Parts: sequence; C-alpha cells; structure tokens
Amino acid sequence: MHRKSLLDVRGANGWILALGVAANLVWSFFTLLIAFYLLDVSGKALDAVQVGLLLSEFLGPLAIGWFCGWLAFDDRGATYGMIGALGSVFIILLYLLTSGGIAILLSVAALAGGFNGGALTRYREKGKSKVE
Repeated sequence: MHRKSLLDVRGANGWILALGVAANLVWSFFTLLIAFYLLDVSGKALDAVQVGLLLSEFLGPLAIGWFCGWLAFDDRGATYGMIGALGSVFIILLYLLTSGGIAILLSVAALAGGFNGGALTRYREKGKSKVE
C-alpha cells in the first residue's frame, strides 16, 4: 500500500468506514468524559490522567482499526484504521484545542493507533514466495 492510497476511499466499504468513524467518535467522547471526571474528583492526578488518555487514545483506535480491517477483509485495513481514527481526532480537537500540545499529541496517538490496528489485518498469501 502506498502513502498516496492510504486515505483513498475508492473501493472501500462505506459502511465499515462509517462504523469506524462512529466507533472512534464514541470511544474518544467517553474517554474524555472519564478523564474530565477524574480531574474534577482529584485535580492532583494530572500526570496519571494524561498518560491514561494517551494510552486510551492509542489502544482504542488500534482495536477499532483492527476490527474494521478484519471485518472488511480486503487488504485495505490501514485505510479503515486511518479514516476511522479521524473521528477520534475530531473529538479530541473539538474539546482540547485550547489545551495546546496535549491535543496534538493525543491526535497523533489516535492516528498511529488506527494505522497500526488496520495494518495488522494485512493478509499474506501462504505458499507463494515474493523472491523469484
């Protein structure tokens, strides 16, 4: 898969793309909701909440990207992961844009998680060697 075709949705299943975006929107919304609640309860745990947010925004899109790529089974898992992770990026930037660097860091983590989760679903033909 080339970099140019990573965000190309031609030939991709539109329902699975919509499922990935919606799942990432819901995941990030509830993750940020829990983080804001934890910061409200104990404001001293800022570092732990930020690390938890970073892990959650990487692992959530990773799992969703893997599931969408596995569901489609058309060797375009990275596309499903990246497009789906844009839902997380939208919610993150909507709520945390004024926070500065943490919004950019969480957005990059979400995109990396989506890409990696989708890329895990690439299948390889057994029995054929690429070296000839």
